[in-house]
Amino acid sequence: RFVTSAYLVTSISLALVSFSICYVLVDNGIDVGALLAKVNIDSTATTEKAGTVAIAYAAHKAASPIRFPPTVALTPVVAKFIKKNKAD
Repeated sequence: RFVTSAYLVTSISLALVSFSICYVLVDNGIDVGALLAKVNIDSTATTEKAGTVAIAYAAHKAASPIRFPPTVALTPVVAKFIKKNKAD
């Protein structure tokens, strides 16, 4: 029970941070075409014309494999924290 809650807290928190970072980077003019090419996503004219949120979301989704190891590592820590605070 605590592990499920901990996973959701950890995963959603890291996803929010990841999307926020991607949005700020895209909004500040990083070369989106080059970024997407590095993760094997073709940059088409449609992609280039997409809005900041859409491009940031695509970059965020492409970064999912980067978020997975910290999520797995932090979930037990968060579960212990939740369990400890729930017992008080």
